[in-house]
Amino acid sequence: MPVVSRSSDGIPIVAYALADREGRMLATRDARTVFYAASTVKLGVMLAAVLAAERGELSLDDTLECRHEFAFDPTLEPGSRDGETFVLDPDDRDPEFPADGARASIADLVTMMIRRSSNEATNVLFDRLGASAIAGAFRLCGATSTRMQRRIGDARAVRAGLTNETTAEDLVRVMAGIVGGRMTTQRSGDWMREVLAGQEHPRIGSVVPAGTPWGSKSGDVPGVEHDVAFVGEPRSRRLLAVCTRGFEPEQGREVIRAVAQALLR
Repeated sequence: MPVVSRSSDGIPIVAYALADREGRMLATRDARTVFYAASTVKLGVMLAAVLAAERGELSLDDTLECRHEFAFDPTLEPGSRDGETFVLDPDDRDPEFPADGARASIADLVTMMIRRSSNEATNVLFDRLGASAIAGAFRLCGATSTRMQRRIGDARAVRAGLTNETTAEDLVRVMAGIVGGRMTTQRSGDWMREVLAGQEHPRIGSVVPAGTPWGSKSGDVPGVEHDVAFVGEPRSRRLLAVCTRGFEPEQGREVIRAVAQALLR
């Protein structure tokens, strides 16, 4: 049965964008359809952190305090008070995230956020970087329909209409910005590719032939399954994003795998 949720109207849809290493589109289907971004939006957080480091605003070796509890913005709802907090739903928590009060480097938090999709790491980084810096990273990539307006699990922000959205075309543009070598130094680009290559929740990567370089960022919530990846050696590299809505989790993942296998042959 089609899945209806806060992020899915229950009408199944599959969108994709395939591009060459320069980001030129080779094949698309509904590539500008807007989806709830789920964890794919974390790519913008990584890029924003690296760009801030290259501007000298921070160091990736700087440490931040790890937290499982986050403060609501009291301006989002009338009558709310300073100091009110929220925690992530049990299914959304990272069981490996360090204890409250421990410190982790920005580089390590980025790695947790990308490789195992840690929502706590994402929120700690979001609070350090700010929504405007993340929006700037998306803007530099030409991802005009992508936005990260709130932290993961912030119900008050959701009620206020703040959201995180993207398109398949935008995800390819962001991946091109990260791995293309034009926005950051080679050292930073190499590091981001290494982080992406350690992905623990592959969809596209699971159908890539053995020995082929790849890296990705997937994302899912009920009714939504996405993945975006770079695949292949630099000269022949392909960038692929597949976004789905309305499917059960394994159905959506199988759709992503089938589209990837067909387009990357």
